[in-house]
Amino acid sequence: MRCKKCNAKLAEHDLWCVSCGAQSPIVKTELSAIKSLKNTRHNLKNKISELVPATGFCIILGIIPIAMLAWMFHNYIHTDGTLQLLLSMIVKCVLYSIFLPFIFLPFSVISSSSNYELKFKDLIHNLHAYFRYFVFGLLNALYFMFIYIICFGLPGFASDPILRLVWVVLVNYWFAVMLPAPVLMERLKVNPFKAIKLSYCHFHDLRWNIYLLVILLIILNFVSFFALIFPLLFSLPLSFFAIRDYVIKLEQYELLEYRI
Repeated sequence: MRCKKCNAKLAEHDLWCVSCGAQSPIVKTELSAIKSLKNTRHNLKNKISELVPATGFCIILGIIPIAMLAWMFHNYIHTDGTLQLLLSMIVKCVLYSIFLPFIFLPFSVISSSSNYELKFKDLIHNLHAYFRYFVFGLLNALYFMFIYIICFGLPGFASDPILRLVWVVLVNYWFAVMLPAPVLMERLKVNPFKAIKLSYCHFHDLRWNIYLLVILLIILNFVSFFALIFPLLFSLPLSFFAIRDYVIKLEQYELLEYRI
């Protein structure tokens, strides 16, 4: 493989030309998020029905409680002062973190292999990973709490309106950083903080590809949720395996071997 700009010879897994710095074609071909998602969908085509019990477990104990909490906080919890707002945000962080592990738990089953099996009994067997994912969920919740305070301010302590746009950027960027972390936690046997750090440091060259995968999966699952939840039985396992497959591909292209 050669660089299209300077014709220098490129190694099989080079993302950038060492001579001129141009981006390698593999970023948009072999490492395309859309291509990876299509491959995952093809591999899951005849196996979705086998995944329904485990997926239902995640929906009943994870997605539905979180949706109910969000609805309750929006409609019944109103904060007037700084102390009330901070207390409400802390309670939200803890409560959401209690149920988030049930959504992340499938990664403890599927990340260590490349097959497309996710059984209910395996989820139950891996419940010991609950605390690890609780910490992961709490780290994410605290991050969102922190940037909300910085960008939106507190009652009586206003922030610059331009920071609203900064908040949008930070939220979207964090999704792209966070997405590979659950798979890295399992494949590399590292703690949540280390997994997030590895994703941030090593996957920056493919951040736009990861972000595209984030957007596609968010749209797919939001549409499924608001279509009376039932389609989540099909979109959720696709999301789990799509994330797993893409992170494995990044690992195969030696992105975790780069020195930072």
